[in-house]
Amino acid sequence: MLKTRYVITASLQLMVLSFFITTCSKKDTAAPPDLCLGVSYTIDYFKTESVGGANNGTIAINYPIGDTISYKLNNGTFQASRNFTNLAPGNYILTVKNQNNCTATITIAIFNYGPKYALVKQIISGYCGPCHYNGGNTAGKNFNTDSSVLFNWDRIKARAVDNVPTQMPAAPNAPLTAIDKQKITDWVNAGHRILD
Repeated sequence: MLKTRYVITASLQLMVLSFFITTCSKKDTAAPPDLCLGVSYTIDYFKTESVGGANNGTIAINYPIGDTISYKLNNGTFQASRNFTNLAPGNYILTVKNQNNCTATITIAIFNYGPKYALVKQIISGYCGPCHYNGGNTAGKNFNTDSSVLFNWDRIKARAVDNVPTQMPAAPNAPLTAIDKQKITDWVNAGHRILD
C-alpha cells in the first residue's frame, strides 16, 4: 500500500510541476497595450475644386494637426505638411497618422469645375451665407451642393442679377456688383452647367 501511495504522490508532483512550468513560461506574457485603442480622428478639411480640368485642386487639413501628425494621399508617402496642391479632378483617400501609427482615413472628391461655374460658386459662397449657404435654408433654398446650384440656376439669375421680385442678397445688404452679376449671366448664357 505504501508503494501505491508513493506512485500517486510522485504523479501529483509531476502534474503540479508541469502546471507551473506551463503557466509561468514566457509564452504567456501579456500582449502589449493597443496604443490606438480609443484613438479616433474626425478629419476636417477645406478643398478647392479643379477648374477647367487642370491639376489645380487643393486640400488643406484643418484637423487633426500637430507636430506628431502626418498625412498622405492615396498610396503616396506620409508628409508633415497638411496641404496638398496641384490635384487633378478625382477621388482621393486621405490618411492621417499619429506618432503611434494610429490612422484614420477619409475619401475626398475633387470635382472638375468649368471656369464660369467656379466664379459663380465663389459668388454664392461670398454673398449667400448664412441664408442659403453653409447650412442656411431660407425659403427652402440651400446652395451647399453643386446639384442645388445647377437646379436653381434660373432662380439665382432672377434674384441676384435681375432683382425679381426683389434683390438678393436681401436689403439692407448691397446688391451684387455689376462684375459679379455679369459672371452669373455669362455662366447662364453658356448653358448653366458645372463644366461651363
